[in-house]
Amino acid sequence: QLLMAQRPQTLKVRLYQALIQATRIPTVITTAYHMARLADRLGLLPFLGQRLGSALKGLPPRPRVRLLRPQPGPSDTQTSAGVSLFLGCTAGLDGATLNATISVLQALGQTVHIPSSQGCCGALAAHAGFAHIAAVQKHRNRIAFRHERRPVVAIASGCTATLAHYDPPNESAFPPVFDIHRFLVEKTALQDLALRPLHQTVAVHEPCSLRNALKGSEYVYKVLGQIPGVNIVPIPGNTVCCGAAGDYFLREPKRAQALGDTQASALASLRPDIVVSANIGCALALSAALKRQGLAIPVVHPLLVLAQQLPPAYGAC
Repeated sequence: QLLMAQRPQTLKVRLYQALIQATRIPTVITTAYHMARLADRLGLLPFLGQRLGSALKGLPPRPRVRLLRPQPGPSDTQTSAGVSLFLGCTAGLDGATLNATISVLQALGQTVHIPSSQGCCGALAAHAGFAHIAAVQKHRNRIAFRHERRPVVAIASGCTATLAHYDPPNESAFPPVFDIHRFLVEKTALQDLALRPLHQTVAVHEPCSLRNALKGSEYVYKVLGQIPGVNIVPIPGNTVCCGAAGDYFLREPKRAQALGDTQASALASLRPDIVVSANIGCALALSAALKRQGLAIPVVHPLLVLAQQLPPAYGAC
């Protein structure tokens, strides 16, 4: 924040601040993403400038998915087994994962509640140095979740890490926050799910936010380990950032892409069937890096892999 205050308020900085501030509107990130992909397909990215054009090149397709309506639980949902699901500002880009999460939770007897007035967690604004915008977004979520007694569950590790640090330890007025993987392992009978076998190799990417901020990488392996027949392997060099790092890929695209290319090279040697990452920004960065190296390996959220192995009775994701 101090550095941003000292930075000249150029037109570029003001436009960037306006974009970050606009994340309060649910569709902004999704619309901007699809516009960037359209510009790439039409060859228009160079007109956005060398740095921005380079950062946005090669973004993978993210189909628009209608969010499932969670099935109603018992009348007293505040005291029944269940969670409050945090969507974040990238919900439009990761609707399939949100639906997968809802399907898995309901298969485990969990009631899923989605507060309607929630918004961006504030991570993007904080990373960009706009602390005042992050504070406004934090306040909005406090209001949205103020009556919740159930734990808050988030699917993106970057969001989870931000929400978990809304308040100092032992002084939190915000509900308990869980990464979805840890919640499934510690708070549900995950081992009782009758999952279908998957005879494929799944390479696990460990986002910095999950490994360093949440100390929770192990839970991804434990969740995927419930699937019969699956071969789970870590990506070599998982301790190195993928390059996404919030808005870093926009500010330093060459360095960000170099980091992503390192992990893509490791995957080229590993040749897994699927790559999983618990953070949407990391998944997009890895997908773009794999595309640059001509590798058609899907990068998805671990919960999407888990939900696809549910019995058909639980419905499609």
